[in-house]
Amino acid sequence: MSAKRKEKPLITSRGKGLAGMSTLMFLVGSFIGQTFVVQSGIFGFLVLIVCYWLAKINLKNIQFIRKMPSAVFSGVDFDYQVEMVNYRKWLGSRNVMIYDHYLPFGEKGFAVDAIGSGRRFVEVFKSRIIERGISNGRGYRIASDFPLGLFEVSKRRRGNENVLVYPRPMLTRKLETAVLGYGQSESSFPGAGNRDGEICGVREFQKGDKVNQIIWASYAKTGKFIVRDYDFPVSEKLSIIFHSYCPSGKLIWPEVFEHSMSLIAGLLMVCRERGIPFEICGPFTGWRNVECKSPSKIEKFLEFLSYAKHEPESSIEKISEILTQMKGSHPVFLVSETDVKLWANQLPNMPRVIHCVDNKALKSRHPDLKLIKRVA
Repeated sequence: MSAKRKEKPLITSRGKGLAGMSTLMFLVGSFIGQTFVVQSGIFGFLVLIVCYWLAKINLKNIQFIRKMPSAVFSGVDFDYQVEMVNYRKWLGSRNVMIYDHYLPFGEKGFAVDAIGSGRRFVEVFKSRIIERGISNGRGYRIASDFPLGLFEVSKRRRGNENVLVYPRPMLTRKLETAVLGYGQSESSFPGAGNRDGEICGVREFQKGDKVNQIIWASYAKTGKFIVRDYDFPVSEKLSIIFHSYCPSGKLIWPEVFEHSMSLIAGLLMVCRERGIPFEICGPFTGWRNVECKSPSKIEKFLEFLSYAKHEPESSIEKISEILTQMKGSHPVFLVSETDVKLWANQLPNMPRVIHCVDNKALKSRHPDLKLIKRVA
């Protein structure tokens, strides 16, 4: 019943003014016997009645449709589509205001001048969601004060869209260098501005490329800056383990945990771009090693990070057990929101490279040569 009451036209201050003036004219005209004044008051009431009826049907059979992406990255702009459909066979809708909670900050709403009968209005807007996890459908409101601003009718609804919000990928240069397995990286993403690999083709000039990579003969012919593209050596496989080992008495802020999720998301994105198979393990996987043989399909693993919650560990024995049981000699990225100084030295010696990562530092532990000989 409350929803229906909200959709009834409510008289505005302008409408109240007209109602008061019409009442006054009717009473005064009747008292002094002026027919014209009485008729003017009656005319004012007729205007109110007609405007009430028009306001009531102006938003009738109007449907608001919001098309959202199924998944987005936290803090990254995305496009979403707003569609309004007028299903009436006659009489269009005018002066419609839409107040959508997905609109960018600072934009309270947008106006649609007219939607003809049987027609639709479509517009694309940009938005962003900050909080990681599931973003339940945000509410919206459709309002109109057509025709003369004497009445306003409003419809409030809650959206039924569920958007999965991945952590925003972040990657430091040191961490990227460790993933790619070659010298110093000069770009925030692999493939640009370096000459440490073999030539695999040519492409157009991008920001971060060196000038000496430009093929000047090609520029003389085409007038475009073409550079040599290089391929780089990468690891055959990666293991990513996240833990929240925290000695007693240490306080972990929620922002620090979110930053760790962003670092892991950055590792996954590099694996996808470079085609590196990986496996991931942590409390969000039930401490199971979940392998990704097709790096192009990482949505499932980003979903793990979206639902991840901070679960502090009181000991590092579980991490040590996982490292000990791990097969192969591929590198391991051990990510935590706690300082590496608190736990890196407690790890067992392994015949592999272990990159200990926190939100500020990267400490690489190289394999023990004696263990490598023993395994061989």
